[in-house]
Amino acid sequence: MKKILWMEWLFQKIQKVSMVLGYFSGVLVILMVASIVYDVVMRHIFNDPTIWADELSCYLLVGITFLGAAYTLVIDGHIRVETIVEKLPHKVREWVGFTADILGFGFLIIFGWYAFGLAWDSYSDVNLASTLLRTPLFIPQLSLALGLVWLCFQMLAIILQRSVRLWGK
Repeated sequence: MKKILWMEWLFQKIQKVSMVLGYFSGVLVILMVASIVYDVVMRHIFNDPTIWADELSCYLLVGITFLGAAYTLVIDGHIRVETIVEKLPHKVREWVGFTADILGFGFLIIFGWYAFGLAWDSYSDVNLASTLLRTPLFIPQLSLALGLVWLCFQMLAIILQRSVRLWGK
């Protein structure tokens, strides 16, 4: 019984961090919109376009997408095609979901590993964007890697919760 209480505590903490990252992604959306609006106003009203708004918007979009991915998983917002699965019995649906979660988790581990490798290579080689801002590329790549790692934690928590439902232990 203590093991399950400890796991529930851990699941709640993982979910709380996922929620914080989701709200942080919301703040990044606001920053992205503000930079785009600023650029449009400067370009069309004052005829003085910015050189940074487009690049910043792209980096923010990467952060929004990957830092908010675990939050999207928590609120069950990822896209699924369930046409056939919904017609299956409940227990079979649970097994299909468990199998899909395991496969997704494996994919995320590989994707996250390569994302960290990419960020590390960009950091150690001092790769800069070939734009006027010369942004160090490890910064947006790190948001990709960190978002994937947290998505792995959230997916693992869901897998463990599903396994408790399937095996009752």
